[in-house]
Amino acid sequence: MKKFNRWLYTIAIAIFSALLIAYAYEISDGKEIAKSSSRQGVQDMIVFVSKILGVTGSWIVGISATSGSVWYTICKYKNEKRR
Repeated sequence: MKKFNRWLYTIAIAIFSALLIAYAYEISDGKEIAKSSSRQGVQDMIVFVSKILGVTGSWIVGISATSGSVWYTICKYKNEKRR
């Protein structure tokens, strides 16, 4: 079950990264981001981080977070397979 949880965390981080980059592009274009009816706190946090980092920073953080998470998950999977 732990293997499955790691992959779910990796997918969640990839979604977070994609939203971060998408919001950064929308903010840089001057578009207003529609408020979410659910998970408003999470959306506000992502918008805040996107405003601070900008487009380039969002790309760097998004790619780093996603690739780091994928690397960690694959390494853990390989280590468990060797046992």
